Amino acid sequence: MEKKKCQSVCTGLWVGGVVALSVVLLKKEWRSKVFEEAEDIKQQSSEMVSFIRENRQGIFNQVKTTAREVSNVVQDITEDIKKLTSTVKHLKERSEEIVKATKEAAEEVKQLKK
Repeated sequence: MEKKKCQSVCTGLWVGGVVALSVVLLKKEWRSKVFEEAEDIKQQSSEMVSFIRENRQGIFNQVKTTAREVSNVVQDITEDIKKLTSTVKHLKERSEEIVKATKEAAEEVKQLKK
């Protein structure tokens, strides 16, 4: 059922696209505008390709530098996490010792009261 519905929608979109394209191509001013826009896109694409070709090394160096900086940040974060983990482990051990000492002290106080 869903597949049939999708096929109907797709067919409708294709038919609508063909009709719209036909209308655009039939009107001379619209057709001219489409061709002008296509020419602009072609020109911009050519300029972009030329820019990349002319600045390939600079772009490559920038990407390399950025990747190196990201790597350094990740290493720093990793070191910070290791330190934090160590500190948390130390705090846990000390907290357990404090709880144990407090319980022992409470027990001794009970013994002294008897």
